[in-house]
Amino acid sequence: MSSSIKTLVKAPILAGLAALMLAGCGNDANRGNMTEMLKSSLPFLGKKTAGAPQPMNIPQVLANTTAPLTLIVQKDLNNTSVLVLQIEQNGAYRTYSTAGKQTLTFRQGLVTATRGLGNDMMSASVSESLALIRARKSGTAKRVLRYLDGANNVIAFEFNCQMFVTGSGQVRQGVVSANTVELTENCVADSRKFTNTYQVDASGMILSSRQWIAPLQGYYDIKVLRH
Repeated sequence: MSSSIKTLVKAPILAGLAALMLAGCGNDANRGNMTEMLKSSLPFLGKKTAGAPQPMNIPQVLANTTAPLTLIVQKDLNNTSVLVLQIEQNGAYRTYSTAGKQTLTFRQGLVTATRGLGNDMMSASVSESLALIRARKSGTAKRVLRYLDGANNVIAFEFNCQMFVTGSGQVRQGVVSANTVELTENCVADSRKFTNTYQVDASGMILSSRQWIAPLQGYYDIKVLRH
């Protein structure tokens, strides 16, 4: 299976893109400013944007910022598409942000925490799933996802998961180009269940995926454009 990118991104992105293009081919300091301009133009996850989605010139955006970039599509809410920029790296964990300081934290491309989205994933214990993803092999895993209840108490869901190798292909998106193995992970915890799919490169990095985030967030499509 081949994963390619044909993206529709909401209209507010275009203002940032125009600013980047006007900035032209400046020095490194200017490139830092370009990154800030792009970040300030990003729409909010979960927010509706007036008007129809407009096509975006992603190669132009990539040419005008050196920051790691990821495209996210909220499949189960408004089908909103946003670009998120990496703002922090702590060891193997990378945190990406929208303009509104909504953040997603990843390890090997797997979401391990969110903030500012609503029904946030506070933390995740996913080492067994990550080991199978890194090895690109089938197997079983347990994972624990933690959320807040209405009283701001942490509640934990322990999922029993089965990982399967379901194909191979190529990912070409942004500046990323790699041969991949497709993994499908089925997870169940009492009445809750979800199925994630991952396109994984030879280093064990998830380059393209559909991941279940939270009960009220549902699935996100996540595509790494630069890492």
